[in-house]
Amino acid sequence: MTELEETALPPARESSENDLIETEQSQATQTLELSDEERLQARIHFFRKRQWFMLTLSLFVILAAFSLRTLNTGRVQITWLPQLPIPELCGSRLWFDTSCPGCGLTRSFIALAEGDVSTSLQMNRIGWILALALLAQIPYRIYMLNQPPRDVIDLAWPRWFGRFLIALLIGNWLLLVISQQAS
Repeated sequence: MTELEETALPPARESSENDLIETEQSQATQTLELSDEERLQARIHFFRKRQWFMLTLSLFVILAAFSLRTLNTGRVQITWLPQLPIPELCGSRLWFDTSCPGCGLTRSFIALAEGDVSTSLQMNRIGWILALALLAQIPYRIYMLNQPPRDVIDLAWPRWFGRFLIALLIGNWLLLVISQQAS
């Protein structure tokens, strides 16, 4: 073998290795790239899973409101386990000994489930609004599951409604904090 042939072999070998790496990378990229239809089908699948999750969660919260009761101490317990009250779940109360925007919502929902609107308003002034929004989830999610997904997948108003409810919670909490500091 001549000197020229010996020096030419290693670069040719490196070139074939580089070609192989580039081919593998190209195939991996093609695998990751989805067609528009595949992307749409993935979004529809996620959309439907979210509708089922929210429907199930809403039904669970409603069932929980009817299955719980508030003790005189303010703690909550499961009605069929009276010897076992549920521990405090609010991180804000546990760690900082202060209320959060959602404080009192569980007790407000329980009071509404018992038909006690006055107590519900004492626990959280906007608990009834969130309870109505929660109840509205059931027909809304069933409706959304029965609609052609392409017609409803990109609706913006549900996100705005959720943001409105969060702003309402925070605004209510701020008014509560301000009124407590003023007194």
